Amino acid sequence: MKQKGQKAAFWLKGFVWLLVVMFLFTVASRAADTFTVAKVSVVSPLARKLQYRVSAEGRIEKNREISILTCPDLLVKSIQVNEGQRVKKGEVLAKLDKSSLKEQIAKIQDEKRTLELENAASEANKRQEQKKRQQEIFRARKDYEELKKKNEKALARAKKELDKAKEKLRKVKKEKKNETGKGEDLVKELQALAEEKRKAYQERKESGKAEEKAANRAIEDAMTDVPADNSAAIHQITIKNLNKELQKLQTVQKQNGKILAPKDGVITGIFVNVGQRTPDSGIFNMTDDSAGLKFVGQLTLEDAKYVSTGDLVTLHTTEREEEVSVTSLEIDESQEFMKITALLPAKSFSLGETALLQIVQESESYPCTVPATAVYQDNNKAYVYLVQKEDTILGKQEVARKMEIKVLEKNGTYAALDPDVLDSESRIVAESDRFVESGDRVRLKEGE
Repeated sequence: MKQKGQKAAFWLKGFVWLLVVMFLFTVASRAADTFTVAKVSVVSPLARKLQYRVSAEGRIEKNREISILTCPDLLVKSIQVNEGQRVKKGEVLAKLDKSSLKEQIAKIQDEKRTLELENAASEANKRQEQKKRQQEIFRARKDYEELKKKNEKALARAKKELDKAKEKLRKVKKEKKNETGKGEDLVKELQALAEEKRKAYQERKESGKAEEKAANRAIEDAMTDVPADNSAAIHQITIKNLNKELQKLQTVQKQNGKILAPKDGVITGIFVNVGQRTPDSGIFNMTDDSAGLKFVGQLTLEDAKYVSTGDLVTLHTTEREEEVSVTSLEIDESQEFMKITALLPAKSFSLGETALLQIVQESESYPCTVPATAVYQDNNKAYVYLVQKEDTILGKQEVARKMEIKVLEKNGTYAALDPDVLDSESRIVAESDRFVESGDRVRLKEGE
């Protein structure tokens, strides 16, 4: 009986040790799993729209700047504004010295009067010259007509004398025809006389033509156009410009020498000092509130893909935020950034402020999206790891299986996948505490 009790105690003791060993192995096995089996977080595909958040830093700038001009060479007495100061239309920007204004007006009036007198004298001289030319033409024509008549008479006389000498010679020849050897001397004398009259007639005819030709040339010379004189027309243009300057000066004089703001806006430049004379260029630059302000910033070319002209964006400054629309997108000279511009209401922001532009764009709705961390790339192929329960020598275990998929669209947070190979029940590894390969056992994080 004692021996049976000892035997039972032995087996009981051995069973206890077996249980202890099994417990230790279980603890060791679990401890080993903690170090060798990846702990993963899983997700199931969900329907969602992908969002793209784009931001760009920039500054508030003037949309349009105008230059304020005044008449040149006027003495600046005082300047009433500072650069960066906001002014209203009609506000006094500067005052000019009244005496220098009067001197300038008097100087232009004298220049104008001088040119007007020169034009009047030129016109009088022109009329006198015209009258003189008309008289010369009249006299030349009269001389030509008188010369022509005189030559016609002289030529007629010479012709008459020639005809008379020829007739006399003819009669003598007829009378002496039958008288041989008699009257030959008289015939020769009459022939010589006729030849002399013929020569006199021919000379008179040729000299008359030469005289008439010379007289006709005198008419042509008298009718020759006088050299063009555009001085009066040029003076008139100068007078017209002087009148414009005079009108500007008189306008400033009516304003008591004050330079006034033509628009509501901000002074952005002052180009003259007290005691200096006004230049030909502008003396002030200022923004035009009616044209508003604009935000100008830079986007990376990657971010610029998600922004289009006309998109609504949110503009943030330290004091306020406002929704505005994108006016333009232009690639900069470096070809590395895109310049983004948005027009702003005139008084919504302050000129020179730093601002942050933000825009959120959404894609179409995709039925199958997963976190971007769940998608892997290898040799231009995309894949995910599915967690599946499988029978192993250790019983039912969670195993990771590689599944090739097609990425339709992706942002920095989520990826839209082709839903043909996945469904809403699929469990996809989103995060893992260590590297996982297809076929590896995995453990789900607590609560999953």
